[in-house]
Amino acid sequence: MDLGPGQLLGPGPSLDPRTGEVCFVATDELGDRAERVWYHLRDFGDDPRFRRVRGHWVARIPAPPVDRIEYLFVVRSADGHEALLLDPANPRRVDGVLGAHSVLELPGYRAPDWLVSTTQPWVARPVAAGSPVAELEVTGDLLSPEGVGPDQELPLLVVHDGPEYVRLARLLDYLDWLGHIDAALRCRVLSLAPVDRDRSYAASPVYTQALVEQALPRARAAAATEGPLVGLGASLGGLALAHAAATYPGTFAGLLAQSGSFFLPQFDAHEARWPHYGEVVTATAALHADPSPLTGVVVRLTAGAGEENLENNQALARRLVSLGVDAALTTGRDGHNHTAWRDLLHPTLGELLARCWKEHATT
Repeated sequence: MDLGPGQLLGPGPSLDPRTGEVCFVATDELGDRAERVWYHLRDFGDDPRFRRVRGHWVARIPAPPVDRIEYLFVVRSADGHEALLLDPANPRRVDGVLGAHSVLELPGYRAPDWLVSTTQPWVARPVAAGSPVAELEVTGDLLSPEGVGPDQELPLLVVHDGPEYVRLARLLDYLDWLGHIDAALRCRVLSLAPVDRDRSYAASPVYTQALVEQALPRARAAAATEGPLVGLGASLGGLALAHAAATYPGTFAGLLAQSGSFFLPQFDAHEARWPHYGEVVTATAALHADPSPLTGVVVRLTAGAGEENLENNQALARRLVSLGVDAALTTGRDGHNHTAWRDLLHPTLGELLARCWKEHATT
């Protein structure tokens, strides 16, 4: 239906098929508290504030640079504080790290075919490494496919924010599906969960040392592994793995950083109030200045066309390629969320694992 300026559908989100404009309509159950629609997208000339239109709260945004939108309603409480609410008129929800979001899937969105796969149980063995700072300890689980004994050699995938990748991005489902297609890609997963995520993943030298010098050897000792290590991380987790790979050359043969927080002042000055901004900018600058420690590492990046981290990922990919690193960036039409990272696992991660593990097996 064409939603011209004078037309409204009922409560909930809707799309104008002619212009691509998205319209959010909320009823009076929000009272006078409706402020705006929240979503984690970069500025695309949008204004998501609610306005009164014929007895409804209405927010209209121009055609977004994405095929799906995760959103919440921002409302103002009686004491002036803001709160985030699900859209009561939209039953479609998606889980996130900080809770559920309402979600709108636009006509161009297609979920991955491999989602029909359901994982078999994986067996977990705890892995931990201390550090001089308790908040920077490395903690996690070594996950092995059911029926695989500790003496059976398998390659190892190291994953920052592993529990979130498993729960929200269905990583184990994907790896099971991939392993059925190609048995050479069956693997173990070192699923890491930081104690203090911001401090650990902001290129912390203490955390990086504990990861590489203690946690990775302990994981290899806990179960038989073969082939080189590959790392996977998103946002700050991707930045932290890239920093570890550059700080300890030869540790990783491959790296997939999804929406990596490779902050640069020209793109990310708005992040400057974050306490660890300086450390991340310094680590990113080092990757740009001297990517030679990554020579020989297959680096793959993904980013969403609608997210703030797009430009800094584009810049890093260009810089790495220009200096001879085997790097490439894949862009999807989504934002900064686990569904976006799930949807970009294939074929990028599968091809990366094949490059690192199958080619290693033949050399």
